[in-house]
Amino acid sequence: MYARRNTARKRVVLAAAAAALGAGLAVAPTASASTAGMNPHAAPLSGPFKAWTASHHASDIAGAWAHGHVGPLDNGRIMVDGTLYDTKYDHKAACVQIHATYADGGTRDEWVYTSSRNGKSIGPGGGYTFASSVRTIWVLEGLGNGGHCTRMARGAHTIYHRH
Repeated sequence: MYARRNTARKRVVLAAAAAALGAGLAVAPTASASTAGMNPHAAPLSGPFKAWTASHHASDIAGAWAHGHVGPLDNGRIMVDGTLYDTKYDHKAACVQIHATYADGGTRDEWVYTSSRNGKSIGPGGGYTFASSVRTIWVLEGLGNGGHCTRMARGAHTIYHRH
């Protein structure tokens, strides 16, 4: 008898908590946070961010592994984030080139270097952001020494294209 009353009491408490939570959500104001500068890894990626990798494309080179996400931010800019790993411990550093082409024909290149097997984040503060007028972004892995890429993969892989 005691167990039945205790179970019933738990059900009432759970139902009351669920009702209070539901009521709180119904009256709570909606949040409108900007994702400008946000690392998409800190939030669920069910939105417009798409995964990219330089592997299994002409942009791949043995000894480096670059991968991440690309997508639009609320402010219209395009964000590229990710990680670069040095996958061979042969005294050559891994590098990745991120190349953006804009609607007016201008370009921008970002270079990331690492000799760490633990990897290095691509971009300061979690990623690079590109102006909303960017039309194409591609990546290209490479190897190098002294902070310079000296040998690049045979081709680039486009990770973002706006028509």
